[in-house]
This record gives sequence, structure tokens and C-alpha cells, in this order.
Amino acid sequence: MPFPFSVLLLLTLLFVSNHFDQILSQFSQAMAQAINTSHSLCNPLPELLERLCNSKSQSKQLTEMAYGWCSLICENCSTLQGAGDLLLLSLEAGFRLIGPGKSVGAALIHTEHHQELANIVFNSWDGEAIADLLCAWTSESHYPQLKILAEHLVGLHHLYPFSPRLRSHTIDAIGLIGYQQFEQVGVEGFVGLLNDLQVCAEDNVRGFGWAGILLDTIKSPEGIQYLSHSYWKLVVGRAAYWSDELGTSTYSPYTMVSLVDAKEWDKLKCWITIVWLVWPPEGGETTEKDLENVMFSLFHQQPGTLQELEEEIEQWSKEWSWVQIPESFERICKKAPLWELASLVTSVCH
Repeated sequence: MPFPFSVLLLLTLLFVSNHFDQILSQFSQAMAQAINTSHSLCNPLPELLERLCNSKSQSKQLTEMAYGWCSLICENCSTLQGAGDLLLLSLEAGFRLIGPGKSVGAALIHTEHHQELANIVFNSWDGEAIADLLCAWTSESHYPQLKILAEHLVGLHHLYPFSPRLRSHTIDAIGLIGYQQFEQVGVEGFVGLLNDLQVCAEDNVRGFGWAGILLDTIKSPEGIQYLSHSYWKLVVGRAAYWSDELGTSTYSPYTMVSLVDAKEWDKLKCWITIVWLVWPPEGGETTEKDLENVMFSLFHQQPGTLQELEEEIEQWSKEWSWVQIPESFERICKKAPLWELASLVTSVCH
């Protein structure tokens, strides 16, 4: 039986038969045969894959088979006409109906063609196809080649504003990739991506991975200068929850000094809160006196900050039992009104 007709017959039976899995398996075998051996017989495949996508059918078996087609297409892309279209359609058939945060539940077989797969999908500038690939690769957090997406993701600004689905899958991917990979491809581009995503507390950023990513980002020169203020408030909450784990990361006074020099008082308030939650100054690289001077400068610029800071630290200590209010923090806060009074007297005398 000629290949095009046999596949058309199989696909027709697929939509009307009660034996979906068996017929899908035969359809997949016919596709693999066409891709591997008879490239000239692949002409009807785009239309057939479109019909499969339009059927709105979804199953674990279809997801596994569709990802297998992707590997075969990448393996033969140099000789396969319309390989890009076939690849995007295969991804759509396997992953388009799987929403963000939902488990794929499929055992995906990854091959050495992952780099080519990523290149074709991202070079298509098809936001939903990119979301399909992210859906596939974030379904298994141990997938070792997820890191190759960092460079591709920082270029997504061309697709801004993102669709809700692309945005959600991108946020998931960032949490699994981690800060180090984005640092290697350029933190400024990564900060731009974060600003485009406008991640907030309602998004799925509750894991320790995202807490570390945000903390490392705001400690960077690019983060200090360009990262949206909303992220500074977001990282305070993440730092409170993960204070014990984040305490092992390295503290640097660079952030505090840079914020004072730039007169970024709102960001400085957030940073001081983070310092007290994660790195109490006792025994740290910064001294209590250094932090005291910076806090007094902040209180002088924004008088209401003292009360806000006290209330916020106390709130986190009540919400999370492992967050302790350091005695040194309380000492500094008690000295603040006296410092303000001394500053006022000095200014009057002069």
C-alpha cells in the first residue's frame, strides 16, 4: 500500500476508532519509516500532523511518540524537506494541550540532537512552539541539557509581551536552570528578561532555586542598576522563607555601598531587610557599625522607614518560626531616634 494513503487511512481510523493507542502506534511507525528512509514520501505529513493537532487529542502515549518524532526529524533535518515545520507540528501534537505546572507523566527519550532541536524551535520565533519545548524539557528537572536554553531565553525580548503560556513555562525553566548559566551568557540580558516577565508572588517561584536566583541577581552590578524594584520586594519574602539555606551564600557589602551611592533608598530598605534575615552581622564580613551607619542614613532620608523595618522583621519572625530577630538589629533600631535627635541638634547649632 503506498505510504501516503496508508498513513491517511490510519489517521482517519484514529479519530473514529476505540483503539486509539494501537492505531497511534502504527501511525508513529509509518512516520518514522518515512522520515528515516523515504524523504520524498513525507509531503503529506504536515497536513496529517495538523489534523492530529486540530483533533485536540492528548495522551501520555502521544506525548512520548511526538517527542520521538522530534528526535528523528532533527537527526534527518539536513536532508528532510520542511523539517522545521514538521518539528514544530510534532511538538504541538505532543505538548500544546499540557498547561503550565501540569505533569507530563510521560517518559521522554532524549538524544544527542537536543542542541539542534533548541536551535530550530527558538529560531522560528514562534512563542507557542517555544512554550512546547520548554514544557517538554521542564517536565524532568534532572534533564542535563536544560542549561543550553539560557542563551536562547535571554533573547526572548523580541517576543514581548509574552503569551501567558510562554511566560509560565519560561518562569519554570529559569527556576531549573539557575543563576550561574545566565551569568555566563550575560546578566544584563537576564535582568532584561526578568523585567519583561514581571514575576510576582502569585507565580510559581516558591522553590529554593528561585530564591537563590533572585538573591544572586540583585547582588550583581546589573541587578542593582536595572532590576525592577518589584523584584527587591519579592526577594525579601523568599529570603525570609529560605533564610537558613540562603545563609550559606556569600555576603558582599558591595550591594549596600552601591545602593547608598546611587541613592536608591527603596531598594536599600529591601536589601537591609534581606541582610538581617539572611546574614545577621555578628561574625559576618560587615560589622554592626557599618550597617548601623547605612541604616541611619536611610532613616534620615526616609523617616518612616524605621517603623516599617521593625514591623516587617517582626512579621517575618512570627510567620516563620525559624526567623529570629537579632539582638544587634534591636540595638540599632533603639539608637536610631537618639541619632536623629543628635543630627537635629547639630544642624540647629550650625
